[in-house]
Amino acid sequence: MNPTSNFDKLARRIESFRDEMVDLQMRLCALPAIAPSSGGEGEAKKADFLVEWLKDNGFIDIALIKAPDLDAPDGYRPNVLAHYRGKSSASTVWIMTHTDIVPPGEMSLWHGNPYKAWVEKGRVYGRGVEDNQQDMVASLFAVKALRAEGIEPNCDIGIALVADEETGSRTASRRPASSSPP
Repeated sequence: MNPTSNFDKLARRIESFRDEMVDLQMRLCALPAIAPSSGGEGEAKKADFLVEWLKDNGFIDIALIKAPDLDAPDGYRPNVLAHYRGKSSASTVWIMTHTDIVPPGEMSLWHGNPYKAWVEKGRVYGRGVEDNQQDMVASLFAVKALRAEGIEPNCDIGIALVADEETGSRTASRRPASSSPP
C-alpha cells in the first residue's frame, strides 16, 4: 500500500464531493437544533435526518441513543453512533461532533435567514455551519471517501453525533433511558 497514492486518491474524491458537502450543510442548517433551555426543540429532527443519511451512505451499526430530557418535545436528546468497519474491530477511532447549535441572536444582524444557508465567495454561511457542522460534514465525507475508494482502514471508525454540547451536556451525557436502532 502506498500511503501517498491513497492520500491523493482520497483528496481527489473528497474534492469531487464538494457540491454534496455544501448541499448537506444547507440541509442541516435548515434543521435548527436549539436546546429546550435556549427556547428550541432540541436535536431530534436533525438526528433523524442524519440517521437516514448515514444509512444511505454505507454506515453500519447505527444506533440512536435517547438521553432523557423532559423539556424536549420528544422527551429526549438524541445521540447517534455509527461505524465504518476496518480490517480489525479490536480498536475504534472515534470522531465526535455535536448536532446542537446556539440561537441566532439578533436576527437583524444576519445578512440572510440564518436557517437557510447560503454560499458567498466560496464560503457557506448559516447558523451552525461553523460550530460544528463543518467538522461533522468533513468527517462524514472523509469516511464516505474511504468507502468510495475501497480503502479499508486498519481499525474501525466510529462516528458520534452528540446532543447538548452548547448548554453544557447536562442531559445528553446522562445514562440513556433507552437505546433503539432506528
